[in-house]
Amino acid sequence: MTGSIVFEDVWKVYRQGRVEYPALRGVSVEVRPGELIALLGPSGSGKTTFIYLAGGIETPTRGRVVVNGHDITRMGEGERARWRRRNVGIVFQFFHLIPSLTALENVMLPMILAGHPPKPERRRRALELLDLVGMRDKADKFPSQLSGGEQQRVAIARALAADPPLILADEPTANLDTENKRRVIDLLVEANRMGKTVLYTTHDPELASKAQRVIKIVDGRIVD
Repeated sequence: MTGSIVFEDVWKVYRQGRVEYPALRGVSVEVRPGELIALLGPSGSGKTTFIYLAGGIETPTRGRVVVNGHDITRMGEGERARWRRRNVGIVFQFFHLIPSLTALENVMLPMILAGHPPKPERRRRALELLDLVGMRDKADKFPSQLSGGEQQRVAIARALAADPPLILADEPTANLDTENKRRVIDLLVEANRMGKTVLYTTHDPELASKAQRVIKIVDGRIVD
């Protein structure tokens, strides 16, 4: 099921010494292909952990995570990384662009890692994506030469680069001014219109209002 996410009784417990900190507590939920979903909840409720588990960045302490029909909890770290390159585009709150690469090179990188599309097409596709997010004229700029809003738009282009069925975004409008916030919102909605399943965490009422469905997390549990 392309773009689907299924959590089955998922627990995630972080440990510091002998102290345990449960981030998710028995979460069971399904995200259907093609949905546009907002993940809401107070700070520290487990939203970012949910994103990291859905993207295969972290693994659950207990339970199963099945994404696009693949039980990623059974994968080793290397296999999970290879799977993620083709299946998931992630937009981090603090961009995580590689500072030594230009905007164009940052967008091309996921294509290189995924081996898709073929090498001759990568530059053209990267430029098309930068054009989509209004950043083609900044293709040769390094992240340090871009504003926060510009970096976030490059990050969205990068998330789309390998044409993954699933886009995950963690607080994608945090710390952006009004103009850039609305551009980012429009880009996530457009990604969904392109057929992507889009799941994002947010505290932003405007971004939350664009979702087709809202999932609320409080103290690591899904609530109605």
